[in-house]
Amino acid sequence: MSSLGARLDTPVAAAYAEGPVLMSMLDDVSINALHSAMDGLQARSRAISDDIANVNTPYYRARSVAFEDNLKRALASGDDPMTAQPTVLYSTAAGGLTSNNVDLDAETVLGAKTELSYELALRAAGDRFSLIRTAIKGA
Repeated sequence: MSSLGARLDTPVAAAYAEGPVLMSMLDDVSINALHSAMDGLQARSRAISDDIANVNTPYYRARSVAFEDNLKRALASGDDPMTAQPTVLYSTAAGGLTSNNVDLDAETVLGAKTELSYELALRAAGDRFSLIRTAIKGA
């Protein structure tokens, strides 16, 4: 154990031990963008779960989460992608007899798409960290 409280053979601990060059590899815009995208996808997944759970709740309004445009703007302007926050929007669509406007079919499809997008972002982040780990260990 080092003074960092972690083993030195982990990528983050080794980066701290090696100094600013390796830390700059971990502070990468692509990693931050993926992290921000996963935060947005997680917020969307939560909204979808809430919508499905409240499909029979009278007067419940379906929600959607938008984050892609904020993330694109942050990346295009050179800002930190982590500043792009998800925005929750409430549906204004007409509701049924109970004024509930959740469309279960649409929510189910969007839930599957969101899950696949999250898994893709997670895989991309994992691949990025694998490259960093390889660079630290040296082929």
